[in-house]
Amino acid sequence: GFDRICREQEANGANVPSFRTDEFILKITVPKVAEKLPENAGLPEKLPENLGELTEKLIEKAKTLGERLTENKIAILRLMVEDPYISKTSIAELVGISYTAVGSNIKAMRGKYLRRVGPDKGGFWEIIS
Repeated sequence: GFDRICREQEANGANVPSFRTDEFILKITVPKVAEKLPENAGLPEKLPENLGELTEKLIEKAKTLGERLTENKIAILRLMVEDPYISKTSIAELVGISYTAVGSNIKAMRGKYLRRVGPDKGGFWEIIS
C-alpha cells in the first residue's frame, strides 16, 4: 500500500509522503495533489469576437424554443462568456440581483443555453449556441 501511494504521488508530480513514528504510532503525511488538467482543457478554442452576435444568436435560439431571454439572463450569459470561471456571487454583484436570483436564472438556462463543465469549484461555464 505504501509503495503504491508513493508511486501515485510521484506520477502526479507531488511530493512523496513522509513516514515517521512516535513511540508505537506510525504517522504518514500525504501532501495534497492538485488535479492536473491539460492546457485549455475543455475551454473553447476562441471566444466569440462579437458579444452582440452571440447575444443575437441566443435570442434567436430562445425564439425558436418559444422562450424569451430576460435582460438579467442576457447579462449573466455575457458575463459567463467574458469569464467562464465567474462565480454566482460575482455575477450577483455585477448584475445587481440576489445570489438566489442568479441561481434561478442559471437553473432556467441550464441545458438550453449553458452548461457547467467540471465541478463547482474549479469548473467553468460553457455557452451552448
